[in-house]
Amino acid sequence: MYSMFSHFIFNTYCTGILFAALAMLSSTILLIHTLVNSFLDLNIFTTTPAVPSSQVLTVIVPGVNLPLNDIWYLLTAILLSGILHELGHAVAATREGIEVNGFGIFLFVIYPGAYVDLNSTDLNRANARKQLRVYCAGVWHNFILCLMACLLIFSLPFMLAPFYGHGGEGVIVTYQAQNSPLHGSSGIMVGDVVQHIGNCHVHDSKTWFKCVNESRTLPQMGSCIKWSELEKLTLKSSVVSSIALSEAGTLSDGHPDCCGVNPPPTHLCYHYKVSQKKMFACLPGRTMMSFKDCTNNVDCGRHDQADGVGGICAFPLLGGTATRFMRLKILRYPNLPTQHVLYLGEPADLVRFLTISEYYPRWWWLPLRLPAVLLKFLQYMFSMSGALAVLNIVPCYALDGQWAFKSFLDFFYGRHPDLDNFKERVSTVVLCCGTSLVTLNVIFGFLNVLIK
Repeated sequence: MYSMFSHFIFNTYCTGILFAALAMLSSTILLIHTLVNSFLDLNIFTTTPAVPSSQVLTVIVPGVNLPLNDIWYLLTAILLSGILHELGHAVAATREGIEVNGFGIFLFVIYPGAYVDLNSTDLNRANARKQLRVYCAGVWHNFILCLMACLLIFSLPFMLAPFYGHGGEGVIVTYQAQNSPLHGSSGIMVGDVVQHIGNCHVHDSKTWFKCVNESRTLPQMGSCIKWSELEKLTLKSSVVSSIALSEAGTLSDGHPDCCGVNPPPTHLCYHYKVSQKKMFACLPGRTMMSFKDCTNNVDCGRHDQADGVGGICAFPLLGGTATRFMRLKILRYPNLPTQHVLYLGEPADLVRFLTISEYYPRWWWLPLRLPAVLLKFLQYMFSMSGALAVLNIVPCYALDGQWAFKSFLDFFYGRHPDLDNFKERVSTVVLCCGTSLVTLNVIFGFLNVLIK
């Protein structure tokens, strides 16, 4: 049994050598591509804003492009990826008869790491093939960890099926930040299932982000209202009560003052056009949201003021270009009927302050956040372990790629004294280029993150 297991380990780490050779070339090409895109994204030689390129590798700065709530996922993933990476070196070294002096964990600023101390005498005496199995074992373990994380991510719905339903009804809110503007008895609560954002139907997390993005990019929809209803609903105590269908006054910031001083929180200032003339009225937002959506007066049919029958398309007057007046259709468990939540603010707040999940518990006692925590942890494990595999095998000083590249030279050219100077020159040039490539990627990555 031990012989079979030892043979399996041997074949596994031989495969790791082939993977490392391909990864060393692929990672170098990827870093060159990333560096070029990072440089172009800075727009140094042009004043025309360019669309940022999608990067496979990105520098992570907590609080800038990483939510502070996710910092524990990041640190845990880095620590486990580092431990399994070093464990690969230790297992391969033991298999090759190289003594392991010690193993430990360290902390660099806030980032954890791990290390393994191998007997340098045993390692130098080993032939190139054995050294390669040891040096390449770390990134091979990271690659296996990536595959396992990917497999678990795709199989998560099946594993959680006995306890959690998945998708179809909408997305469930599992967490809301304390400073969220969506709080309140008439707002969003943890446990709510969001089914619609405006007219966009939310099925899962993918459509959730799609609907949020549509709310952000598409123009604000108006509401069809008849002339007779407009006169009834206009706030009588507002500044424009006596001239409800005429031009409104303006505030110091230039916005129309059509709701007067201390208006009720249920009312908003609406604007509309009649015969190309812009007019204003203070109207109840929830009532207006119950009317038919429109983009112009034509959508509302006839809009002749004289007969009092036709309708016009009225739009809420918003505080900024990013602000929207949105209607969210939610299902509030356990027994409350479907209801609508109105929100005046930026659509990005939905992503900024809410954490959602496609999984809803089949029983009340199951934790809401468990599936989302598991999924996010697996995603971070995939990302961090993959990044460790990509970066560590690059031929760069202080990384595994430094020693693996030298062992590859010994493997292909042999250990002949006549070739030592040649191999040393090749190694120095390649390692200097690799180190410069990694350093420049880090510098330009930071610049892109901090500037933007």
